[in-house]
Amino acid sequence: MRSDLERIVGADGIISQPDAMMRYIGDALGAFRAFGAASRLYATPSVVALPSDTRQVARILRYAQTRQVPVVPYGGGTGVFGAAAPIEGCVILSLERMNAVLDVSERDFTTRLQPGVVLEDAARALGNAGVLLGHDPWSRPIATVGGAISTDGVGYTAARYGSMGEQALGMEAALADGEIIRTRASAKPTNGLSLNSLLIGAEGTFGIVTEATLRAFPMPQKRLIAGVDFPSFEAGFHAICRMYAEGVRPTMLDYGTEAMSDGQTADDEPATLYISFEGFDADVKTQWARTLDICRRYEGREGEREEALRFWRTRHAPGERYKRDVLDSANPAQARRRSSAYRMDYLHVALPVSRVLEYRRRCGNIFADRGIRVREWSLWARPELFSFLIVQERDDGGETSPQMGEVVDDALTLAQQLGGSMEYCHGVGLKLSHLMDAEHGNGLRVMRRLKRAVDPNNILNPGKMLG
Repeated sequence: MRSDLERIVGADGIISQPDAMMRYIGDALGAFRAFGAASRLYATPSVVALPSDTRQVARILRYAQTRQVPVVPYGGGTGVFGAAAPIEGCVILSLERMNAVLDVSERDFTTRLQPGVVLEDAARALGNAGVLLGHDPWSRPIATVGGAISTDGVGYTAARYGSMGEQALGMEAALADGEIIRTRASAKPTNGLSLNSLLIGAEGTFGIVTEATLRAFPMPQKRLIAGVDFPSFEAGFHAICRMYAEGVRPTMLDYGTEAMSDGQTADDEPATLYISFEGFDADVKTQWARTLDICRRYEGREGEREEALRFWRTRHAPGERYKRDVLDSANPAQARRRSSAYRMDYLHVALPVSRVLEYRRRCGNIFADRGIRVREWSLWARPELFSFLIVQERDDGGETSPQMGEVVDDALTLAQQLGGSMEYCHGVGLKLSHLMDAEHGNGLRVMRRLKRAVDPNNILNPGKMLG
């Protein structure tokens, strides 16, 4: 296989030595948080291929299709649900060499990028051209454009600009048989089925994105970043719901209880809203004044502005730390396993606004007698996007915890039963694929039929999102 792929990408575009391939085995999902999927994290690939352009990606896929060899797309390796974990004997197709910012159009408010562009580099290139990248997750220093599209990621500024998928106008992609398709990067989707939907949030199971045209946004005249403190989570939640009901539209909304130290609970703790507005000076002032008025009705009081600015300045610190401690380390695979072994999980569910507080209360009942403690309740971007950080109080010393896995499944299933979705931020990957049937019902069977139509041999990232 190595010699065949060398003819496509060149000798320097192939990695087959076990030690060198370790860099590409897995993503940021560690065994503890993988639960039932933990045994599938460390399969051994046959080879890592590093194509330089779309044509090479297509040729690799045609080759893999004839041999019926699975192909796992690999971006920055920073996903947290195992979507980039290898399949035994697979080809890992790393897009790291396809990392060019191809075009930035200040006039059209668009940018055209290859999938391996790191978001930080994209943001810098757009800023130099006088426009703004709308996607700003904590992982901006390490995540790639292709990965963010493939998981339909949500970032700090999603309240104003939407998810990464909402910002994608058009794409080029290689399908499983090597056919190359290009969708029109028009302001409104063209007639017929939007083929973008086969790629956004699909984790490389329908095709591999080789180029993307994203929206770019005007640089704001003014940006205001502030904080509001509330006596309880419920008080701030009601204030945020009122803000949206009255038409307040922030750029960033990050709300929650502070992470508690050992022995404390987040149930009744004070909560802080970090919020930003950007645009015309007068509009920003008006939005902030209305926000303060609403928050005061619910016992909110303006916090220290410097604290809010510190939050904004350090929002990418987890990504920078992961880059330093894992990706840039001498042994990224070993460092990744070490950094992902903490006895915690961070869950992100989308719910009808009217069910959020009920869900929070019922989750508390799920955790109460099972050795699980909530360290943080939070909202991100919109009041219906609800997150919580849980920890296992008793460490049994195992690589993974069946009880923690059961608790997580129960909490996510409850979100589905209340009309919500089990994950709004990071995709499905290996970790949540077993809950896809409950999430989609007959819709999952339709997805699988579509998958068979474009990938009859199931070579593209099998065993992940679609099972």
